[in-house]
Amino acid sequence: MGFSILDLVLDQLRQAGFQADVAYPGQKFPAISQPVAAVHIEKVDRAALTVTVAVNVLCPAAQGGTACEVVALRVTETLRWGGAMCVQNGCRYDGVAQVYAVEVLATYTGVAEEKNCTIWPGFHIYINGDLHRFATAFSEEEQTGMAAAYAMGEGSPVGFHSGKRERRLYLQEQIPAGSPEPELPSGEFSLEIETNQKRQCYKGCRWESIQREFTKQGLRRVCRGTALTREEVQL
Repeated sequence: MGFSILDLVLDQLRQAGFQADVAYPGQKFPAISQPVAAVHIEKVDRAALTVTVAVNVLCPAAQGGTACEVVALRVTETLRWGGAMCVQNGCRYDGVAQVYAVEVLATYTGVAEEKNCTIWPGFHIYINGDLHRFATAFSEEEQTGMAAAYAMGEGSPVGFHSGKRERRLYLQEQIPAGSPEPELPSGEFSLEIETNQKRQCYKGCRWESIQREFTKQGLRRVCRGTALTREEVQL
């Protein structure tokens, strides 16, 4: 599904309650009387398949720099849960406009075109604490180990018996052409998947197979493994 990247960011900010508009509207910029977010495209990296959007949070001087930093923190969290990797810079004062300003750089992984930007899934995968930003799919299959039990000479099961319980993991990554392949642990590791609602933590993980497929878009890597335990944390 295609989106204008500016419309996408503006929609995320407005739904969260921020007053937001494009940074260069083609007309005189209005006087700032309350916190606003001015949005523009900072950088498009076609090799890495990323688009970086700059969001300048502006607050009237009377409200102070701290208030501007707090609003910027909320903007950072809003865009992070919308699928962006965010960097928030320091606060500065503009004496001419008499405003405090904090810049938030939001980088989205996707396919950028002249008018559209297809953004990849809004979740984050961490392996041993390191973000794997090219992850496009993740799933878990819980194998309970339950199996039908048969009595000698009986054709129908008479009950069930429990066996080994396993959690099977599946991770798919699409690594853009020209980007280095992120390293994977060879031994035991931990894996976390984080969404805007919860965080699932897998411990005692090991990869059992790693499949690599080279395409025109880059390297498609599929990893399958097992985990000993899983913990879920509501956010």
